[in-house]
Amino acid sequence: MKKLTANEIRQMWLDFFKSKDHYFLEPVSLVPVEDPSLLWINSGVATLKPYFDGRMNPPSPRLTNSQKSIRTNDIENVGVTARHQTMFEMLGNFSIGDYFKKEAIEFAWELLTSPKWFDINPELLYITVFNEDSEAYDVWTKIIGIKEDHIFKGTRDTNFWDVGQGPCGPNTEIFFDRGENWDPEKIGSKLLEEDIENDRYIEIWNIVFSQFNNDGNNNYAELPRKNIDTGAGFERLVSIFQDAPTNFETDIFFPTIQEVEKLCNSNFKYSIDNYYNENKEQTKVNTAFKVIADHVRAVVFAISDGVFPGNKDRGYIIRRLIRRSSVYGRKLGIQEAFLYKLVDKVIEAMRDFYPYLIEKSESVKEIIKQEEIRFLKTLSKGFEHLENIIKTENKVTGKNALLLFESFGFPIELTVEIASESNVSVDLEDYERLLEETKELARNSRKSDKAWNKQSAILTSLKVESEFIGYEKEDCLTKINFIFEDETSLKQAKDQIVFMTLEKTPFYAEKGGQASDNGYLIDKNENRHLVIDVQTGPGGQHIHKVQVSGTLEVGENVSAQINSEKRFYTMKNHSGTHILQAAIQEVLGKEALQNGSYNDENGLRIDISYNRLPNQEEIDKIHQIISREIKNALPREIIYCSLEEAIEKHNALALFTEKYGGIVRVIKFADFSCELCGGTHVENTKDIEDLFITSVESKGSGVFRYHAVTSHKEVANFLNEQFRKQKVEISSIVDKFNNFKIKLANENIEKEINNILSMDITKNNLNLIKQKVNDLKNLFKPYQKEIENLLIEQNLTKYSNIIPTEKNGLNWIEMEINDLEMKELKTLSDKLQNKFANLIIKFANTTEKIFIVSVSENISNENKAIEIFKNNGTYEVKGGGNNTFAQGKIV
Repeated sequence: MKKLTANEIRQMWLDFFKSKDHYFLEPVSLVPVEDPSLLWINSGVATLKPYFDGRMNPPSPRLTNSQKSIRTNDIENVGVTARHQTMFEMLGNFSIGDYFKKEAIEFAWELLTSPKWFDINPELLYITVFNEDSEAYDVWTKIIGIKEDHIFKGTRDTNFWDVGQGPCGPNTEIFFDRGENWDPEKIGSKLLEEDIENDRYIEIWNIVFSQFNNDGNNNYAELPRKNIDTGAGFERLVSIFQDAPTNFETDIFFPTIQEVEKLCNSNFKYSIDNYYNENKEQTKVNTAFKVIADHVRAVVFAISDGVFPGNKDRGYIIRRLIRRSSVYGRKLGIQEAFLYKLVDKVIEAMRDFYPYLIEKSESVKEIIKQEEIRFLKTLSKGFEHLENIIKTENKVTGKNALLLFESFGFPIELTVEIASESNVSVDLEDYERLLEETKELARNSRKSDKAWNKQSAILTSLKVESEFIGYEKEDCLTKINFIFEDETSLKQAKDQIVFMTLEKTPFYAEKGGQASDNGYLIDKNENRHLVIDVQTGPGGQHIHKVQVSGTLEVGENVSAQINSEKRFYTMKNHSGTHILQAAIQEVLGKEALQNGSYNDENGLRIDISYNRLPNQEEIDKIHQIISREIKNALPREIIYCSLEEAIEKHNALALFTEKYGGIVRVIKFADFSCELCGGTHVENTKDIEDLFITSVESKGSGVFRYHAVTSHKEVANFLNEQFRKQKVEISSIVDKFNNFKIKLANENIEKEINNILSMDITKNNLNLIKQKVNDLKNLFKPYQKEIENLLIEQNLTKYSNIIPTEKNGLNWIEMEINDLEMKELKTLSDKLQNKFANLIIKFANTTEKIFIVSVSENISNENKAIEIFKNNGTYEVKGGGNNTFAQGKIV
């Protein structure tokens, strides 16, 4: 057996199956796409469901992959057992209606035992099969040559994959024998024969033969298209090739464990010898190292795939993994945040196959670090509190468990784990009851202002005065008092982009979520110099980024004119942001807090911390409230006062952790909205005209981003575009239906098309048209199938008079048919099989390079379709099949 690194093992697997004409599927995100049934991608085949159930055509009938997956249903076993991981990789090879048992088994054996590939000693491999699956048993024993003492027949419980209604079938498993050192009682192969949990025989390969359909009542029918689903645990294979006691002593995890050793108290070291000479205290130490190494890998991948620590669903799982790691770190004497220091080791081990991790490393570290710091602030006190509860009360009540969660950040699972180590129970029923009675705490807001990215020595030392007069004026006569480029001050600029300050400026600098103004500086010769961007420098001056067309010099008088249309729509959107924030709180409650916003002339967005997405009914209520306040024509009031007065007297929202001066600026729209804000605003809510939420999306960690547009013009533009997109989306359906409705009419489809095309473009109709488009798609699917079948029937008419030729008591039809595709050839074959008995069919389409063989079932044992296919005597072909049907390509 070869000594291989993890990366070499993965690559060898993929290279082998590529050599067998398998299409390589790139690994996808841990977050499922359009599959609400899954919280995580939890297996190698999970991403292939659309191919297996027929919703999508695979890029090839043969596929291979190495897919990262997460399972957290048995998280407590991680670090305790030898092979439990939160995140793991599954190596897979799949056949979708192509090869079946014989080829799948032959592939497995070749890859495992061939000197060219893994080169494992065949004597160390043991097989299990389903006791009713004589076909698989015969392949193993008669073709592969497995000895009888190396193969065992399992039961439905051990060797039959069935999840209720749907595809299912028997499976065969391959085990690796690690030797008598892992079999202290010398039980031997009976461990496999009797399915006894053990550390000697390690399952490294599982092939599921998906050949039946379960109707939900355990009635099984043969599938017309049989599939292969192979899964091999990557970490397990690596442990075998690297002769590691568990998955954790491999080059996947052990570098991380060694890094933890450097960070923890010198009294704690990981001991590989402990697996052979067990010490209970050392076992606890090893468990802590393994939990940390496992959890940090899962967290790095999850965050890189867009999942952030939070209080719900995936976010909660990531938060829990980080907190469990912190607790186990404490058991190793680590008192500070440390998990983020392990990120580089994780990426170093995985980057060859997952290079995208490299660019995400710094952001992943920061997210983990901040989550650790937040938890550690309360962890010590929480530990002390829990230990005192255990010591004095010898139990943990529901009330105390909730206190630990709310006050110290302890997930209930963590409380249960720590309590169980002292053999103390936790009243979970009472905890769940009390939890339902409490409200979730508001999320911490995060500052999201955009920082000026041109801070430099020349800016920090800049002392010139620059007065902003843009609240009152949109243009003014002013003087240029400073010009610079990079770190160099200039007296004059000519046909170049430079930065400059003005004595007075109407240009708003980007801050507080409002985009900067743009416009022009007009010199005495009427030359127009474009102001591209404006930001606030460290000294408070407005720094203008200007495209000089001609010349401008320090001391020159210019006319500064902002783009009034841009300002006009930006003001609508900024005031709209305030009104939207107030409406959201009216519907969802005061705990729905803003933690970032951005608005410009094109629209607005606002980030809201909350525990879930709003439903459509809540969005409709928000729209109604906004329409009400726009109609009420609330006047804008600008108030300058102290921060204390703004909050206490005016109940103003101070949304960000900015450093406010002695006097703050408050924007107030009657009693509906009041916020601290330095931006520009409309004078009255009626000037907003209209506001429509275009989308709401999750940004992770309990943050949801609302996008919206304002004004009659922009709302109308948005609705027109959305309706246009919906109509474009159905255009192909409309065209197909118009082409075929003479041959096959359908009143429901015609009615639905007319309804959609004639629908009025209104806000109320937007969701309705989306629903109707979806309904039309669902209506059209069976119609399209009918049309396809109708066209096939028409194409087959010319072949209705085919008569077979008799040979040796059997009926034969051998034809070259170049005007029928694969599906049509199969249909013609089925028709002829139903019409004639004892029939063997060979069809070839030499234009499309297609070849199929079909054999009547009653004669298929003596005349196997796959054998006739391979030995057809006319064409060199490549493909697969079974006794009754075979198909493939002419090569």
